[in-house]
Amino acid sequence: MLDWNGVSLDTLADELRSTLPPAEAEKMVWAFEQLLAVARIDDDLLRYHLAAAAALIARAEGSSPRAVFEAFFRRSVSDDEWRDRYAALLT
Repeated sequence: MLDWNGVSLDTLADELRSTLPPAEAEKMVWAFEQLLAVARIDDDLLRYHLAAAAALIARAEGSSPRAVFEAFFRRSVSDDEWRDRYAALLT
């Protein structure tokens, strides 16, 4: 298990702010801050948040959680890009 209390979002926030439009960057930073707080309580809760978010998005879009995840999967970075560029930003 990762020690979430030792994780800082500063580097990730800087990356998001330098690569995304300002409003989108701030929403992403806020989302990471919220979920990091959850992870610090119990990192198992992250899975519940992910499932709940997918269900709410599916309801709002008239689709299904599977369709939500598939759409996110298609837009996500590759595994190599995640490991090489983003994973280290969560330190």
